[in-house]
This record gives sequence, C-alpha cells and structure tokens, in this order.
Amino acid sequence: MVSIIVPTYNSERHIRQCLDSILSQSHSDLELICVDDGSTDGTSEILEGYASKDSRMKLIKRQENLGISSARNAALSVAHGEWLMFIDSDDWISPNTCERAIATARSHQADTVAWCYTREFASQSLPKVFEPSERVWEGDEVRALHRRMFGPYHKELSRPDLLDAWGTIWSKLYSRRLVMEGSSITFVDTRVVGTAEDVVFNIDYFSRAKKVVYVPEPWYHYRKDMGSYSNRHRDNLCEKWDRLYDAMEQRITTQQLGDDVKEALQNRIALGVLGLGIIAMRSEGTWKERYRSLHALLRRDRQRQALSQLDLHHFAPHWRLFYFSAKHCLTPLFMAMQLAIGRIINKDQ
Repeated sequence: MVSIIVPTYNSERHIRQCLDSILSQSHSDLELICVDDGSTDGTSEILEGYASKDSRMKLIKRQENLGISSARNAALSVAHGEWLMFIDSDDWISPNTCERAIATARSHQADTVAWCYTREFASQSLPKVFEPSERVWEGDEVRALHRRMFGPYHKELSRPDLLDAWGTIWSKLYSRRLVMEGSSITFVDTRVVGTAEDVVFNIDYFSRAKKVVYVPEPWYHYRKDMGSYSNRHRDNLCEKWDRLYDAMEQRITTQQLGDDVKEALQNRIALGVLGLGIIAMRSEGTWKERYRSLHALLRRDRQRQALSQLDLHHFAPHWRLFYFSAKHCLTPLFMAMQLAIGRIINKDQ
C-alpha cells in the first residue's frame, strides 16, 4: 500500500482535481491522508464530501493554520503504507503514477523512485526533465545524490535553474520504513526556515537510502501559481534562510560529510541571491528602496563569503555576468541583470 499525503489550506479552487487524480489511480491499494490546515474557504466541506464517499481517504482537520510542515508531520504520524508520496493540494498526478512508481521500485529492489514533472500554466504545459534517460544510484553512488540536495558542485553549476529540482518532496516514492526507523524523519517548520523544508527532509532521507531509481517521465503536474500553499511564509526570507543554512550546516557535521558537501552548500548560498533578489524586485517599494535592498543583500556577510568562493567558469554567459555582478557587489549591474533574468525566468516558468 502507498500512503499519499496532501496538506491543504484554502485550496477550494484546485483540490478536486488533485483528489480525483489520486483516487482514480490504476493502483487502488492506497490511503489518502488529507490535512485541512485551518482553511477558511470551502476546502473543508469539499474534503468531507470526498471522505464520505471513499473509505481510503483519511481527513485530519485543524482549527489553526500551523503550516505545511506541521501538516505533513501530522499525516506521517498516522500513515500505514509501505510507500509514501507527497502531493501539493493545487497539483495532480498522472493516472498510473503509483502503479509505475511501485513497479519500478520492485523491479530494481530500490527504496526510492524519483521522476520529473510538467509545469502547468493556464495556456500551456511544459515538461521539466532533469536527465533524458533512466538512472540508478546504488551504495556509495547515492552519496552524490545526497550531496546534490545541499547544492550544485562543479559542472552542476551550469544549470542554476535546477538548484532544487532534485530536492522537491513531490515526484518521489519513499520507503516509509526508512522514514520511520530509529529517529524518524520529520519536516522543519517553514515558518522558521521560510522554504526548502522538503530539501532538508531529503537530506535526512537520502542519508539512509541505499538504492534510488530515476525515471525520465513527467508523472507529476506542478501548477505554476504564486498564490499556492507552498509559496507562503516569504517574509523576512534572508533571516529565515540563515536558519535554513544553519540546519544544513548542522547536518554536515552530524552526518560527517566532506568538503565537497561544504562547497556545495556555499554554492547554494551564492546562487540563492537570485531568489532573494527576485523577491526584493517584486516588493511594493520604490525603485530606490529596491536598489537599497539588493545592495544590502550583496553586502550580507553570509552571501559575500559564499559569492567570493563561487567558480564562475561553469556558467553560461548570461548567468556568468549575473553572478559576476553579485560576486563583485556591482549593484547597478546586478539590478539590471536581475530584471533581465527575472523576465527569462517568468517566461520559462
């Protein structure tokens, strides 16, 4: 059996498509655990209606909105399946996702299966394929994938757009035994770290994984909507990401990881000025205030240290110029490049 965990918060616009895609899976041996995290719209009534019609669905209702990490942790505590999957409430999966993922795990005797996804816009669908062919990591090879969760290393820097592509919690099949054995793995609070709680979960999980299979099939459908549940808690993101980086550094120490992982994390911090810069540029302040925010970002000790170590020769020309401006604190150029890169990302995403 596979336990599929769906946290929800004010998801009435899209939750039906999500639930329908799960409950109509070709693999019917599943339990669907939905956590209504204090919704104030019609989400709760929709969930109750589905639960009354399908006994495979469990509903956890909470009066207070405690965040996506807390919701997932609540669902994990009651999951019974051999396998685990996580789906965001505004996304959906292809009809045979569970069947093919479990079949892949069993045929390879793997404890983890990963696949790619399709970005779903209002007017088009764009697959995001990480690698073109199936790949298997086993034994010591899993360490390279584990390290990738911390950040890109060497030639991986050529694709800044794939910074967290491997670290998402969705588009994976997990072994519940690995999650629960010993000190069970849980999600860090997004209200504390801002984002990337799934990356931290994967850092802990992949430290235990023995065999991982990647399938180049976009079975997951990721709705591009900046208003989604997973895009919340972005206030004071610099400070929250400091706590995120602290959590990752702590794991480097406790898991006794090497210099390549330390460098990968520094690369993550350096590349992270892009996301922080985009948020600064989307603020409601004046252009002068946005400029000051970008300048302050490039002057922060943590970012300056990481940028000073960033190897630029792996980047494509536009990325090289962007991170050159950040590395040397050329704020006017950085702001101009931020606008240009932002337009490219908006078009690509």
